[in-house]
Amino acid sequence: MTGGRPPAKPPVEEPFKHVIDQYRHRAQEVTCTCGWRGSSASTDGFNSEWKAHLAANRGGARR
Repeated sequence: MTGGRPPAKPPVEEPFKHVIDQYRHRAQEVTCTCGWRGSSASTDGFNSEWKAHLAANRGGARR
């Protein structure tokens, strides 16, 4: 018996996630963890450069 503990599983590497690293409120500017910079401002209340960046890198927009 080995102390009753199951063998340790190797760590699972998480996929890279595109998330906001820095946000400048007055300028409505977003910096992503990948280095991308763009606007979070929306003219129609839904679409923005930030959402387009996420869609391009995640394979679709999330709601």
